[in-house]
Amino acid sequence: MKMKNLLMAFAFLFGVGIIAQEGSGPTDVIVGTFLGETMPLRDYAKLESDPTRTIQELKIVANGRRSNEQTNPNALPTGEDPLRQDDFGDQYRFALEQNFDGGLANESGFIPPDPTGAVGPNHYVHAFNSAVKIFDKTGNLLVGPVALGTFLGNGMNNGDPIVMYDQLADRFFVSQFGTANPSAPTNTLVVGVSTTNDPTGTYNVYTFTFAGFPDYPHYTVWPDGYYLTANKLGGDANRVYVMERDVILAGGPSPQIVGFPLPGIVFNPNTIESPEPANLLGTNFPANVPGYITFLQDDGWSGVSFDHIKVWEIDVDWTTIGNSTISAPLEIPVADFNSTFSPFGQGDVNQPGTSQKIDMQGGIISYAANYRSFATHNSWVITFNVDVDLANTSGVRWIELRNSGVGPWTLFQEGTYAPDDGHSRFMGSAAMDELGNIGMGFNIASATLRVGVRFTGRFNNDPLGVMTQAEQVIVDGNGVQTFSNRFGDYSHLSMDPNGTTFWHTAQYFNPTNFWRTRIASFSLSTQLANDVGVDNIIEPNDGELTAAETVDISIRNFGLAPQTNIPLELYLDGNLVASETFSGTIAPNEAGSYTFTATVDLSTPEQTYELEARTVLAGDQLAANDAFVKEVENITLGIDDFATDDAKLIITSNAKNQYDVLLKSQYEGMAYIAVYNTLGQQMGVKTVQNEGGAFRLKLDMSYAASGVYIVKVGGLTSNGYKSAKIIVE
Repeated sequence: MKMKNLLMAFAFLFGVGIIAQEGSGPTDVIVGTFLGETMPLRDYAKLESDPTRTIQELKIVANGRRSNEQTNPNALPTGEDPLRQDDFGDQYRFALEQNFDGGLANESGFIPPDPTGAVGPNHYVHAFNSAVKIFDKTGNLLVGPVALGTFLGNGMNNGDPIVMYDQLADRFFVSQFGTANPSAPTNTLVVGVSTTNDPTGTYNVYTFTFAGFPDYPHYTVWPDGYYLTANKLGGDANRVYVMERDVILAGGPSPQIVGFPLPGIVFNPNTIESPEPANLLGTNFPANVPGYITFLQDDGWSGVSFDHIKVWEIDVDWTTIGNSTISAPLEIPVADFNSTFSPFGQGDVNQPGTSQKIDMQGGIISYAANYRSFATHNSWVITFNVDVDLANTSGVRWIELRNSGVGPWTLFQEGTYAPDDGHSRFMGSAAMDELGNIGMGFNIASATLRVGVRFTGRFNNDPLGVMTQAEQVIVDGNGVQTFSNRFGDYSHLSMDPNGTTFWHTAQYFNPTNFWRTRIASFSLSTQLANDVGVDNIIEPNDGELTAAETVDISIRNFGLAPQTNIPLELYLDGNLVASETFSGTIAPNEAGSYTFTATVDLSTPEQTYELEARTVLAGDQLAANDAFVKEVENITLGIDDFATDDAKLIITSNAKNQYDVLLKSQYEGMAYIAVYNTLGQQMGVKTVQNEGGAFRLKLDMSYAASGVYIVKVGGLTSNGYKSAKIIVE
């Protein structure tokens, strides 16, 4: 990342929300039609896969308006995304728990698959264009594939399915839309909700008719309703909806949907118009909590002056619907982003061996925007695709908003996950577990990498704005698509009701021109009582090293019980150097730091050393995450290198976490000044010129979380550096 851009972005990091204009009441009420109770889903006829199907027989699901176009040529950023995380997380790799295929193109006959899925106590319900399957939680197929049109009773398999698990009611929800066929428009959504907690059993099915075609419907679970947004074409284009959840759950005859306008919203007229409702995770929520809707606002669009997200509050009065309200939008500034890619139909992401590109969906909030309530605050995690280099390389911008009770939302942290390896990461979906850890699944592809599925994540107390977990492969692609740009149109990460396991589903190709969906689960917590490990070696790093280097490490308590007096071992090139003890206490899901008393000899020039630090806690229940290994190279100085012997680094702390960095040196080349967190990850870097025998920089750390950071100054085209630690309070 470039510090010149990063520091500009920091001004927005804790931006204050701005109320834009007055809110309003509901605009319309739609009454649903009860189609009846289905027979048990497990008793429906199974669709047979057709292995002889050719690509000419695959039906492309119709889309609404999705050509993406930037109208402001002066939009920011004008270069690289200012929050780009261009390196990988390097913390412990949590093993995938489940990993199996979901649907196949030969079972469907449609593209794209629009994969969706939700997990309950004992089942994973998976839907795609145009079928539903039910698995147990070890990947065994229990039901299906069953045609959605047959199961939901509308006789059509038109697409955009969504599956949810309503944890408050212990029920499953399955939906798809009707048809936008001009000769026989139905403009409907069909919804089935299980009558019990057994998704293989019966469902109550309802149909709802809209004035315009409800393309791209996204639903969420909320205490007072099922919330709905859609890309409405014609009719009531600027609408969000709340469905009468209690009536639907009870199997009542005429559930209502209340429609609201979105005051103050700006849409890109050339792209999909689908804001995103908050989706409740867990069973805790504040009293009288309103529903929340969010949408991004890109200054590349006409009528938007700065990049931000808007948030609306909806209060529904089901007794007197006319008393229901939607608020004026809260405007929350965020770091500059570019959500615009190629016009829809051209494709955005290159593939190996073909000129055909695939879509990544710009200008929309990804499904779902997940909300979780904690004792001290509420968190809302939002993701969307961004162009990180103005060359259609995609990364995932992720945002965590926080509020207290039902108070206003503020920006807590944000980042753009886009390691600089030439690949795009897109179609992201993220959620927060009950410990405050964030998991994120996404697709990955480029001109040299067939589209696959991966995941990353971060712990709740990691440095803000960084996905610290090592990126892991869920599945690698084994083919490309050569005849259409259509891909997605979304992925779906959901939370297990156990509160700690993430379940993700997304599309890939295997073989060429035939999609598959993948289903995988992972956790960022082991749920074991006694489990600790070293999750990072912070120091030393590559450079001019000595015969007595100190070793700083981070120790994480992965388990459920507090741990104290943790035995540690330090190895150099496989040889035990020290056995010491961390005498403090580390709470569950927290980390502590430790500096070994023993030092290591890394003084041989041009040699690479292997350092290993590990915990050796008696009774530790998972040895796989005990150790952290790091390679460190002793880099000697050349004749023109940055000499550090006579260089003096002075850092002066000023008010409000402002610092003056001064390095006195006779080195005449360009130097860099970089900031690292205690995980060794670069927060930003800026180049500076020697002026009057010194390099100087005013460093703004007001954006940063409290903690220890490392400032490193070195020659831009040479070896050697000086470093110092600062404490941000």
